[in-house]
Amino acid sequence: MKVVVKIGGTLLEDAAGRKRIAALLARHFEPGRRLLVVHGGGQQLTTYLERAGVASEFVNGLRVTTAEALDGVVKVLAGTVNHNLLAALHAAGVAAVGISGIDGGCLSAEKLRGDQGEDWGYVGRITRADPRVWEALLDADLLPVMACLAVGEDGQIYNVNADQAAVACAVHWQADRLVFLTDVEGVRDSQGRVLDRVAAEDTRALLQSGVVAGGMLAKLHAVEEALAGGLSQVRISNGHRDGAWDDLFSEDAIEKGAAGTVFVSSLPVAKKS
Repeated sequence: MKVVVKIGGTLLEDAAGRKRIAALLARHFEPGRRLLVVHGGGQQLTTYLERAGVASEFVNGLRVTTAEALDGVVKVLAGTVNHNLLAALHAAGVAAVGISGIDGGCLSAEKLRGDQGEDWGYVGRITRADPRVWEALLDADLLPVMACLAVGEDGQIYNVNADQAAVACAVHWQADRLVFLTDVEGVRDSQGRVLDRVAAEDTRALLQSGVVAGGMLAKLHAVEEALAGGLSQVRISNGHRDGAWDDLFSEDAIEKGAAGTVFVSSLPVAKKS
């Protein structure tokens, strides 16, 4: 079974959080398992840019990325955040290797522009994912940990959304499962109730309802892309809950459901009694 897990940067902000995430990954990753970890790090990047005197501007959840901001993207995401997680994994006994979408052309991208031609700087739209690098690492029993950078055909580095990077990797790798680990309880309906199941056809209504906002809005857009790309199952889980990790490789995970988890599937899903 091939699994892509995207870990939100908020789960990795301090040493205690990284230690906990590393211990959970150590519990589930073993030789022969096909697991790719993709991570974010938006808040860490914002803090770094503030210290450097670079203002952060967001449009539709995407960071406007100037040349100065791009320098921070590379240093923080592929550097500090990635390597701090690798160090925590080493302490947990996991042999992990840090990569970014630039390594071996894992993620190819082109400049992203708005519908009206808006220019957001060095923000990329992923056009292709090549799994050869992380497949080679997995074949050597090493855990690949990817920072969300991409490269253009002209050699330009692009900042890409971590959720979209995870989707691209999962779709092009033909993964069996895509899991988003976040810091909130899950997707809520108009009454504020956390949903444990969402049918694929219901995601559009949720997006248009105005109920979903912020980071969860971006995740539901990513879920739509994943299902359209051929994935049959996507899961959004509260990464603070240990139970959210317990069935990463379970064949019937969609029938289980941990607290703080929503399954979005193009397959029929059983309702909880």
